[in-house]
Amino acid sequence: MLDTSILVLLFVILAGTYIQTVTGFGFGLIVLGIGGALELMSIPELAFIASLLSLVNGVSGLYGGVWRQAQFRSMWVFLCTALPMVAVGLYWLDHLGQAALDVLQGLLGVVMVLVCVSSMLKPDPLKTPSPSWHFALSGTFAGLLSGLFSTAGPPISYLMYRQPVPLVVVRATLLSLFLILASFRTGVSLFSGPLSLTVIHVSLVGIPLVLFGTYLSRRFLLSLFEADVVKQIAMGMLVVSGGVLLLKAVF
Repeated sequence: MLDTSILVLLFVILAGTYIQTVTGFGFGLIVLGIGGALELMSIPELAFIASLLSLVNGVSGLYGGVWRQAQFRSMWVFLCTALPMVAVGLYWLDHLGQAALDVLQGLLGVVMVLVCVSSMLKPDPLKTPSPSWHFALSGTFAGLLSGLFSTAGPPISYLMYRQPVPLVVVRATLLSLFLILASFRTGVSLFSGPLSLTVIHVSLVGIPLVLFGTYLSRRFLLSLFEADVVKQIAMGMLVVSGGVLLLKAVF
């Protein structure tokens, strides 16, 4: 029989899948934020589950040749700095003591609140593409966030949405980057040490759950709420969860 906390986590995964399908973002933050605030699992365990299940989201999102629209030149520059920093973030995560993990929990809360604030900003597109060093700098921060929290979205998403390119290019580039980073993070995590049976079970159950949730959301639930309404609900959930994580880290 499944533990209550595991059932709640599976529901959170399903909710994150719906939000990701409707708005195009939020899966990893929802799983880590709510899962961490409710203490369903440790931050490293939640980060691995979010990373592995993000692969499923990425593959389904790029299905049908969407990846061909990606901005490959910018991707390579970004990945040159992002991938090494994923390894750095994972190393820090694996070698932190309990006191440092409490600080990390507070840092996750700060990241979540900042993401919510930045999502309310609507940056004007640039007239010319950003120089390569912007993507390299973005990759440094995104890679570190990916290694620590399996959440690489904020730095590169803000930068990509400022580029003077069609939205289909932005979406394809982001999905491709998230898929590569999630693959790299998951692979390194698998070789860095054994996983608990609980993490394995949740991951195995989560794969078909994400696939089913994505299909269900696209087929029946996209018209249930407006995308802006779902985004506002997601932002509210993340702000509350981030605040709880901050309070737990301080007190």
